[in-house]
Amino acid sequence: MTSQINVALIGMGSQGKEHLEAAQKHTKINIVAGVESSAEARQALAQAYPNIRLFNDIAALKQASTALGLQGLILALPHHVYEHNWQDILAFNLPLLKEKPLGRNYQEAQDFVLQANKKGIILQTAIQRRHHPSYKFLREYIQQEQLTIEEIHAHLHLGKKPQAPQASNTEKWRDLRLWSGGGALLDTGYHLVDLLHFLIGPFELVSATIWGNNKLDDGHIIDDRAWLTARVEQCWISMDTWVHGEEKSEQVMLLTNKGLLTANREGVELNGNRLFSTQKAWDEAMLKQLSEFAHNIEQPKTQDETIWEQLPAMRLIEEAYRLASRY
Repeated sequence: MTSQINVALIGMGSQGKEHLEAAQKHTKINIVAGVESSAEARQALAQAYPNIRLFNDIAALKQASTALGLQGLILALPHHVYEHNWQDILAFNLPLLKEKPLGRNYQEAQDFVLQANKKGIILQTAIQRRHHPSYKFLREYIQQEQLTIEEIHAHLHLGKKPQAPQASNTEKWRDLRLWSGGGALLDTGYHLVDLLHFLIGPFELVSATIWGNNKLDDGHIIDDRAWLTARVEQCWISMDTWVHGEEKSEQVMLLTNKGLLTANREGVELNGNRLFSTQKAWDEAMLKQLSEFAHNIEQPKTQDETIWEQLPAMRLIEEAYRLASRY
């Protein structure tokens, strides 16, 4: 029988619940405790997950960590909360799986990594697309066929309907640039930047146009759409990330020396011919992510390799915001 790995989930909102659902299907990762500051939310969670011990803050969880036999922490807190709680989180001295983005800006992301390194704590960022079967196949196909790529066009549209901010909205922190760090580019755009780093490696930003509520970014708005142009060697790259739109959609198109290669979460095609098909759902990607976390816990090392790919992603996003706000 596979030995269980006991972990705690700090932050049990919508992203946290995705980890809860995935852990229930995982053979090793066992979420035995959670931190949720809202009494009302804790009551609902207690009914839905009676086997998980709930705490109202990180300090209370820390006092019970030894008795719970904790071996790792999954972090899914609002972006601005980490700044004041990072040292308390590191005090557990346990491997960490943190929801993206790594930080609200490059400096904060770098500080988180350096502080974790200083204490010898493994820090892994939760980025699902690099674990999805379609994109893993695409990366392997590019490498195996030694393709030359001339152009890449990638988009990720969430297809959400515009909604006016509400005072009672529990996600209201996302409407404040200081707290959230940014909007569409830092949220959905982070996935695109990371995915392209995963597929082809680092690239250089050329230009950025960022909008929020039909206004150009001035350094303060919460953006709902971003267009980035970049380049690597002989390849031009365009990225379009959009919170709204008529429908939810994502795709990566690569013009190669063997023709047009396209991929999304349902499969990969070359010149219209299907090379690979898979399920669109995140189930397998989430499970593989948890398996990687389990490996990080069981096989201690200096640092999770993918963390070093997150800092360049943060730097490129921050540069995009800087460029766009100048205009």
